[in-house]
Amino acid sequence: MKKDVFLVIIASIIVVAIIYLYNTKVNPKEISKKIDEFVEPELEKKYGFVVDSFLILSDTVRPGETLGTIMSKYGITAIEVDRISKMSCDTFNLTLLHVGQPYTVFQDTLCDSIAKTKYFVYENGNVVYTLYDFSKADTIHALKLRKNVDTLQKSASGIIDYSLWNTLNDQGINWQLAIAMSQTFAWTIDFYGLQKGDAFKVLYTELFVEDNSIGIDEVKAGLFIHNEREFWAIPFTMDSCNQMFFDKEGNSVQKTFLKAPLKYTAISSRYSHARMHPIFHKVTEHLAVDYSAPMGTPIYSASDGTIVFRGWGTGAGNMVKVRHNSVYSTVYMHMSRFGDYNVGDYVKMGDVIGYVGSTGWSTGPHLHYEIHENGYKIDPLLFEAPPAEPVPPEQMDRFNKEKQKWIDEINKIEFPTLEI
Repeated sequence: MKKDVFLVIIASIIVVAIIYLYNTKVNPKEISKKIDEFVEPELEKKYGFVVDSFLILSDTVRPGETLGTIMSKYGITAIEVDRISKMSCDTFNLTLLHVGQPYTVFQDTLCDSIAKTKYFVYENGNVVYTLYDFSKADTIHALKLRKNVDTLQKSASGIIDYSLWNTLNDQGINWQLAIAMSQTFAWTIDFYGLQKGDAFKVLYTELFVEDNSIGIDEVKAGLFIHNEREFWAIPFTMDSCNQMFFDKEGNSVQKTFLKAPLKYTAISSRYSHARMHPIFHKVTEHLAVDYSAPMGTPIYSASDGTIVFRGWGTGAGNMVKVRHNSVYSTVYMHMSRFGDYNVGDYVKMGDVIGYVGSTGWSTGPHLHYEIHENGYKIDPLLFEAPPAEPVPPEQMDRFNKEKQKWIDEINKIEFPTLEI
């Protein structure tokens, strides 16, 4: 009898509990959500160390400082610094510190409430850093480490008003994209002759470390509208070869000659049969293009070829002449110094053959650049170089499929709205 009463009581409690849960409409998902809200937040870390666990001190290298003088300020002994100096790896060479580079010191106060340095981190650059570990008694570890680098695909567009650089700068876009674009379209666009109203759309990747941009990685694809003509750069890899850029018809956008033999600068003097000479003050021919650029700017061979002259020329200063084939050769004058190639050496397009200077008859640092066609000097700015090899017929189907994907992505990019 007592057993029956007990069972009735238990059943009643269960029924009451069910009725209560039903009436209060308890949602299991809500319970799960509440539990998630109580999950312990992720701890903030720096160089892999929990920030709250240390006293963190940060500064930059100042003129005259060495690793030893810096470390001594944070309790590292001369004996410990000497041990570091004897480490074999060049990474830990004490002379490799650079003024302005940041460093971080991690200290704790667990022993007698006296701050003791446990870790010292020196940033060699944007990505690489050196960690000195003093956490273990009588043992020092030094490690060369790398930060996580995030690669983000981004897009940009613009309508040229004054210059490509200004157009990007006005939108807060990394200026290095101007360099990357000038290299991608180097064989089809004259970046020294951009006009107001020219426009572009581009897909590119940018590198970030700890949410800070460290530079442009590469241009993925793009469209440039110049002189009301469309110039496409569509990536495609043929067989196992390196990726190259092609136009919509499958023709390579890479010509056999660079549009200009140095990076992004200004034209100080054009090809002319009647120019006032800046030194002799009389009208003479100037059958070349002068590119003004900072002293020491690298000068590239405009195309593959053989160096046939490397030396001093009257008025030309340090000069190099490259023969590309039986028809074309190029000449580079007023160099401050030469590259690593000598007469007879074969150079490829883009190899550094010298550096901008002001030797010879010159009023300032610039490159005097000539193109010779069958022995005659022609206007480099009007020269139309023959294209490289196109996509072969047997690969056109694959190219057309990949091409359409990139064209669709580029067309999704909208031009910025111009302010009136």
